[in-house]
Order: sequence, then C-alpha cells, then structure tokens
Amino acid sequence: MLLLELEIIAAASLVLTQRLTSRVAVLWALALMIPSVVLVVAAQLLASMPLMLIATAACAVSVALGYRGSLQIVNEIAPTDRRAEVVSSYLLCVFCGNALPVIGIGVLATFASPSVASLAFAALIIVFAAGAFVFGARFTARPPSAAPLTKRFKRC
Repeated sequence: MLLLELEIIAAASLVLTQRLTSRVAVLWALALMIPSVVLVVAAQLLASMPLMLIATAACAVSVALGYRGSLQIVNEIAPTDRRAEVVSSYLLCVFCGNALPVIGIGVLATFASPSVASLAFAALIIVFAAGAFVFGARFTARPPSAAPLTKRFKRC
C-alpha cells in the first residue's frame, strides 16, 4: 500500500512541477527531505500508520523533485555525444545511494537497536540535506552568455 502511494504521489509531483527549474526542484527536494525523514522516524518510533502515510507522501514529493531536478542538471551539463554514458553513471550512483541507508541501518542494527540505527541514519541524512540546501541556496550559476574562462583569458 505504501509503495503504491509513493509511486502515485511521485508521478503526480513530476507532472505538477514540470515548470520548475532544475535548481528550484532540487532545492525543494532538499528542503522537503528534512521533514520527510523526521516523519518516517517518528512513524517508526510511534508505530503509527497514519503518520507513515503522511511521511510516505512527503518522501514521494521530495524524491520526485530531487530525481527530476538532478537528472535535468546532468542532461544539461553532459556533452551531447556522451549523454547516455553520463546518465547511466548518474543512475548507477543514484541507485547505490538509495541502497546505502538500507544497508547501513541493517549493519548498525546488528550492533545497536533498530531504533538507534534509524535515528543515526536519519540524523546523517538531515545533516547532508541541510548542508546541500545551504550550499545550493548560496550557489548562483554563471549566466549562460558568459564565456568559459579559457576563452576569456588568453595565454600571453
């Protein structure tokens, strides 16, 4: 049931946010990741199905925006003749990144309780998301009309 909810909300999010720029989509994804993680852990600790449904919806929107925005960025910066290779590498990294928390929680749960393992990885994800959000919010892209540095500064 949760997987179906996740897929439907993620698909709807992709359709409804088509006009967002890649940067805005990624920033929203990072901002939504923090409450999503908090809700998932709270649902686990409280054994609350209604809270898990809300957490799943928040995660679905965050993940959909993150994938769409970051894939759009990868497509924009990849050389045309190597786009398939770059996108394949991107997807490999994304799927490995999805597996790391699951594996990490499993390994950590053998040494501590599942709740402690979930809290540890939730804290790590929140720190990474907050850091990436701050960096992304401060980062301003170079205007498209600006020539690369190698063309602007000629060697003497």
